[in-house]
Amino acid sequence: MLVLTLLCRDEADILESMLSFHLAQGVDRIIATDNGSVDGSLEILQLFERRGQLTLLQEAEQTHDQAVWVTRMARMATAMGADWVINSDADEFWWPQQGNLKSSLTQLSESVEGILVERTNFLPPPRKSNDQRPFYQRQTLRERVSRNSLGAALPPKLIHRAHPGVEITDGNHGASVDGKPIAAVKDASIEILHVPIRSYTQLELKIRQGTEALQRNKRVDPGVGDSWRKIYANHLSQGSLPSYYDSLRPNPAAIAAQVVRGELIDDRRLQKALGNSLPRVAVITPYYKEPLAQLRQCHDSVLAQSEPCLHVLVADGHPRRRINHWRAEHVRLPRSHGDIGSTPRLIGSYHAIGLGVDAVAFLDADNWYGPDHISSLLKAMDEHRADFISSSRTLCRLDGSVMGPCPLTNPDRFIDTNAMLVGRNAFPLLHHWVLMPPYGHLIGDRVMLHHVRQSGLRHHHLDLPSVFYRCAKAGLYRQMGEAIPEGVQPRPDYEASFRQWEADGQPPLR
Repeated sequence: MLVLTLLCRDEADILESMLSFHLAQGVDRIIATDNGSVDGSLEILQLFERRGQLTLLQEAEQTHDQAVWVTRMARMATAMGADWVINSDADEFWWPQQGNLKSSLTQLSESVEGILVERTNFLPPPRKSNDQRPFYQRQTLRERVSRNSLGAALPPKLIHRAHPGVEITDGNHGASVDGKPIAAVKDASIEILHVPIRSYTQLELKIRQGTEALQRNKRVDPGVGDSWRKIYANHLSQGSLPSYYDSLRPNPAAIAAQVVRGELIDDRRLQKALGNSLPRVAVITPYYKEPLAQLRQCHDSVLAQSEPCLHVLVADGHPRRRINHWRAEHVRLPRSHGDIGSTPRLIGSYHAIGLGVDAVAFLDADNWYGPDHISSLLKAMDEHRADFISSSRTLCRLDGSVMGPCPLTNPDRFIDTNAMLVGRNAFPLLHHWVLMPPYGHLIGDRVMLHHVRQSGLRHHHLDLPSVFYRCAKAGLYRQMGEAIPEGVQPRPDYEASFRQWEADGQPPLR
C-alpha cells in the first residue's frame, strides 16, 4: 500500500491537479493536513475526502509546524497498513520513469529502506501576463539543474518505508527511526517535477504566510525555512519582491540560448498528463446580471459534486471579472442574446464537447445542486445505457430556504432544464436551444424534452429532487400554497407560447 501525506495552506490553484495526478499514479490513500486555508483548498480536500480517497486533518494554528504534523501523518499511514510513504508538498509531482509510483517502489530490494528523489523547477510565468490558463499550460520550461534562492542545489526528497516510530524532519527532506536517519539510496526511477512559483501573487502569499508562520513557531531552529526568511527580509519587506520575481525568469533571448545549451528543457509531461484529465461531465451555466453571491453558490455546488465536473460559465454580454479566477471555464459573449440563456447554453455546451466531455448538464446561475446530483445521474446513465437522464427538483424561496419537491415534474411533459443530463448520443439535439422559434425560449425546457422524446433516444428519469430551484416568479408560490414574497416577478404568459407552438402544427406540450 502506498500512502502520500500532504501539508498545505492556500494552494487551490494546484491542489486538485496534484491530488488527482498521484491517485492516478498508484497512490492508494492520501492523508492531508490543511493549515487554515481560506482560498478553497479546504473544500478541494473535503471533496476528495467525500470520495473516500483522502483522510483530512485540520490545524488552525498557523505556525507551519511541519515536522510534527507530517510525522503524525506518516505514522497514521503506517497504522493504515502502508508499505511506502511519500511526504509531499502541494507543488511537487512525483514522476515515475516507467509504470507508476507503486510499481516503481515494488521493484526495489527489500533491503532498501528509503530512496532519495531529485527535483527540478519549472520557470515561473511572466509577472505581467493576462494568461488565465492552468499552471501546467503556462509553465513548460524546466531547469535541468535547479538551485534554491541561496544558490545551493535543491536537496532531494525522501520516500521511505512505513514505520510506526518514524520521525520526519522539517522540510520533508529526511526521516529517522529511534534517532537514527533512515538509510536512503539515490534512485533515478522517480523524479519530482516541481512547480513552486506559479504567479507573483502566489509567491508573495507563500513568502509572507510561510515566514510569518515560522516566526511564530517556537519549536523550530531559526535556520529552518532559511530561503523563505531571506526572501522575506531582503525583498518582501524592502518592496523589491517584484524585481526578485522578474529575475527568476530570463528574458526571451536568454531563454532561447539556455534551451540550445540544454540548461532549460521544454518539458510538457505535466501539460499532457493534467490536460487530459478532463471530467466526464460539464455543467453549463449561462449568466446575465445575477448577484455575485448567487453565482458563487451555484459554482460552489458544482465544485462540491462527488463526481468531478467541469464548470463552464457563459457570460451573456455582462462578464464578471472575478470569475476569471474561479476553477471554471469562463466564456464571455460580447452581447446579450435575449433568449433566456438558450444561446449561451448551446455555446457553453459546444465548448465543453470540443474539450472532450462525455455528457453535459445545465445549471442556471440562481440555482444549485445537491452534492451527489451529478454522480446519481451519471450512475443511472451507465446502468440504463441511457442517452438522456432527468431528475426532479426542490423548490426554494428567494432566500434559499426549502419549500418542497416540485409538483410539476413529469418525465413525459415537464423536466426543468437544471435537471437534465445529456449524453454523447444526444449531443446533436442541443442545437434546438437556438433553432427553436423565438417564443419557444420561454418554454425551452419543454421544447427540449419534446425533441428528446421524438428522437427515440433512451431516456431514464430519477425521482430525486437534487436540484435546488430558486423560485423568482409568482406562479410556483401559488402552486405551493405560499404567500408571494416581495421581489418576485409576475408569472410569465406560458400559455401564449403553448398556443403558438400548437398553431405552428406541433403536438401539445402541456
